[in-house]
Amino acid sequence: MARAGTVYVAGGLHLVDELHDAGVPTLQRISPENDPGVTHHGPIDVRPSRGCLPHVLACLGVSSTWTDGGALAVDGLMGAAVRLGVSVDALAALTAHVRVETEGLPADPQVRELLADIAAELLGDHGVDVAGAAPVVGLAGTFLRQAAELIENPGRSGRWDQVDVPLLQSIGRLSMAISDAVRIAEGELPELGQRLTAPGASFLDVGTGTGWLAIAIARSHPGLRVVGIDIFEPALSLARANVAAQGMADRVELRLQDAVALDDAAVYDAAWLPMPFLPAGIVSQVMAAAAASLRPGGWLLAGTFTGADDRLSHLLANLRTVRSGGHPWCVDDLLPVIAAAGFVDVGEVPRTWSAPVRLYAGRRP
Repeated sequence: MARAGTVYVAGGLHLVDELHDAGVPTLQRISPENDPGVTHHGPIDVRPSRGCLPHVLACLGVSSTWTDGGALAVDGLMGAAVRLGVSVDALAALTAHVRVETEGLPADPQVRELLADIAAELLGDHGVDVAGAAPVVGLAGTFLRQAAELIENPGRSGRWDQVDVPLLQSIGRLSMAISDAVRIAEGELPELGQRLTAPGASFLDVGTGTGWLAIAIARSHPGLRVVGIDIFEPALSLARANVAAQGMADRVELRLQDAVALDDAAVYDAAWLPMPFLPAGIVSQVMAAAAASLRPGGWLLAGTFTGADDRLSHLLANLRTVRSGGHPWCVDDLLPVIAAAGFVDVGEVPRTWSAPVRLYAGRRP
């Protein structure tokens, strides 16, 4: 039975013996001989005093120090993992709260109360934005599932061929937030807004995946026709079901098609390119095909992963990009590539949205 103030030491009695032989003070071994509640020999639990707890942690490979406030600060590899684990748990708890409160899911009253308390700690008085719930759930599902896959397959090469339905749907729902970035871009680029709201306007979604961005764009632009293309049939199969379920089948067309082989000529007013999923070797070809598919004055919108403005976030975004099969573009490298494809007015749209994407634009003359 667990006891308050207990440090659990997996691996049997040898660690306790090692601590005892090293002269660690007030270390008590709990065993069937001195505690009837223990009926087997390991894992065992060890109840050290304040003075010996750092010694116990040191035997586990963890360095630690007592703070002025009386807390034990844990350093090193385990310490970093423990600190980062709080963020993982917080993201999962926040997302669980969002789902319970916006999807009407049943929840144990005590769990629901704790989730609400955690959300209040994270959000303050802001509460849950129902309209933005789906992209947040998608972000959490994407990050957590990709993180688990990274642990399981840490050295795999970058590619996108995983038939993981929850992951595919999570990535799709996260991409819905790109529609907000597009709307903000329309404010920065008035000609883009005029094109997307004109009668007969059309939008090309390259790498449509499960179709959620196409659905979001069509929903935010009621008169817009959207064409989504992809080379990954498992994702397109989900997209067809999603489009039908959302009542968008008359406005969103889905095709199994390689962007390199795109042969539509001057039919779109804007085209979206998901740079993290495009291998560097085909980017110039895809941009040339996208340029040819745009009407004169049409806009190319290219997006890359991003995060907070710090080195760790930058490195993590690059890692997600590489493992997705793309190239970790920086602005100074990507803008010339867009210009070389024949686009003018090339630049980055100032990011004022919360979605973890940077947006680059260029206009076909």
